[in-house]
Amino acid sequence: MVAAAAGGVLAFRSGGAAGAGFDLGRMALADSVILHAIADGEFPGAVLCVVRRAEDGKSAGDVLYLKAYGNRQVCSGADPVSGEPIGDTIPMTEDAVFDLASLSKCVGTTLAFMRLVEDGKVRLTDDVALYIPDFKPWSDKSGAKRDITIKHLLTHTSGLPAGVHVPTFVSRYEKYGDPAEMNLRDSLVAYIARDAARLSRPSDELRYSCLNFIVLQAIIERVAGERMDRFAEREIFRPLGLADTWYNAVDDAERPYAPDAPIAPTSLVDGKVLRGEVHDPTARIVNRGVSGNAGLFSTAEDLAVIASMLMNGGSVDFPEEGRHVSVLSRRAVETFFRIPTGYERFGRTLGWVGGSSVGGDLFTEGRTVDHTGYTGTSMMMDLDEGVAVILLTNRVHPVDEGSVARTRAVIANIVAASLDR
Repeated sequence: MVAAAAGGVLAFRSGGAAGAGFDLGRMALADSVILHAIADGEFPGAVLCVVRRAEDGKSAGDVLYLKAYGNRQVCSGADPVSGEPIGDTIPMTEDAVFDLASLSKCVGTTLAFMRLVEDGKVRLTDDVALYIPDFKPWSDKSGAKRDITIKHLLTHTSGLPAGVHVPTFVSRYEKYGDPAEMNLRDSLVAYIARDAARLSRPSDELRYSCLNFIVLQAIIERVAGERMDRFAEREIFRPLGLADTWYNAVDDAERPYAPDAPIAPTSLVDGKVLRGEVHDPTARIVNRGVSGNAGLFSTAEDLAVIASMLMNGGSVDFPEEGRHVSVLSRRAVETFFRIPTGYERFGRTLGWVGGSSVGGDLFTEGRTVDHTGYTGTSMMMDLDEGVAVILLTNRVHPVDEGSVARTRAVIANIVAASLDR
């Protein structure tokens, strides 16, 4: 049986005119696609949000569509004897908080890094060794060397491996100190700097790597002089009024969410579902909840505010509150959304994907940026059209078996065809 959709479409923020040229009737096709994916077991539930850039190019964007589907939770843990999942169903709601996984790279680490660039504290062409002195360059058998730069990290062309095997890393690098004191975070950066392989010459190959963004986190924290989540909260999230966007630092005494917060759980781990704890093991175990590669939690509506800010060029007005918020410069946004010269074959902007299957077939070629998260999240923006499509699912709940790839692209096609009709 196909699950029923929960909730309904959010009222247009600017009244009926905000939805002009958007065919709500066609969006029933999107509902059908998501509901059939749920029925096929691809994911238990989802929240879909479509936001259009405000006509004045300054205000918060207009939410054209916001709907919840299926269930936020279908399992509360595992039977201690049999190990079988214990069924416990909670319907999905539009305000559900999702573990963004690698989408954190864009709306967490990259946004924080953009601030440092425009504040003149770092440069894209800087060698990583300028900030992490023992960070070794790439070298070949002949002795030729090439330094790894910040631009290489942001475009995933550094040559670093994709990640680390956490159990092996913990057993090997516990010599650096007690994990309860967060020394594993420092040891991971030391490992990447001194010991991690350089698998290809920088800028020669694209190799998607969580280690790139963990190094970026280390640079942010060394330059800013504080933990990355605190810097991002003060400089980005709080000015935008994002009450439901946070990292859950294991070592903080208080949790950043209320006990009854509508958080979508992820996978079963040691008989319990992860709820509010980041799914990615490197972020959870090694980096203690705050990590450059993953760890951010958010809602569809908070991401819609971030999308509005970015599509506006770095700022957003909240007329009802009498607030103008400028968190980034237009030049910084344009630079980070542009594929650097010489990197065109990789299809990567600075921190984003420069147009992929997430955007389907109908959005503007060459002007669409997006990113996905392993847990089943995604965010896509057509910069010319001024439209963002945010699809958040709990794909890995309670077990990591589902897929969202085709659903994302099909939804993007339906949304694109629903515009200007």
